[in-house]
Amino acid sequence: MRVIDFGRPVGAAHPQFIIAAPDCRELGTLERALAAVDVAADSKVDAIKLARMPSGWAPQLFDRAERRNLMMLATALDEEQVARLDWMGAPAFYLVFDWSDLELVARAASTGKPIVMQVGTASEVELAEVIATAHANGKGGIALVQSVIDVELEGLAALRRHGAVVGIADRSRGPAIARAAVTIGVPIIEKRFVLRGDDLLCPKEVGEVVRDCEQLWASLGDDRVWAFN
Repeated sequence: MRVIDFGRPVGAAHPQFIIAAPDCRELGTLERALAAVDVAADSKVDAIKLARMPSGWAPQLFDRAERRNLMMLATALDEEQVARLDWMGAPAFYLVFDWSDLELVARAASTGKPIVMQVGTASEVELAEVIATAHANGKGGIALVQSVIDVELEGLAALRRHGAVVGIADRSRGPAIARAAVTIGVPIIEKRFVLRGDDLLCPKEVGEVVRDCEQLWASLGDDRVWAFN
């Protein structure tokens, strides 16, 4: 059974690894981005992915995340960003297939750190190439994450055929899609949130999703204990 190490084992037999995913363009300032890190930590997620993070913000955000015992997933769009983020101490990399090529995957893998790849429009053949490239160039491993829009979680069966740890990127309100993912053993759940606004998850709802996933996962087996967060 495939497992990836994000500071603790992540796979179908382990508690879900939950990622909070605010967008730096919506946050607007470094101060709000730092506040988002604190909110994510208070919500007891495992990691935060700050999309479109300005490079000048990175040192303070990495420091805040480390002090809050929160993994910072750094989105890299090119090899130069991988090198810079690796130097800053990024513990893992978040790549998006539609913005990536095999050279970028190889460069990220060569750091020895794990990769999360949002699969986007990738075909099965292309994903097979991505996974082979990651394994050929490093030992950190790679997880595949797919955007989903409903509780049917369409497409995950195809991802699992690649033998990788899989996950979902959920942009909906509430816990329904996350709950569906837990019941079928999806190891990684990425949830979007904003600091304010009614159109996306607010911090309180993110915490509720974490607790809901925790209770559901523990209920699926007599010997299960949610030992993280």
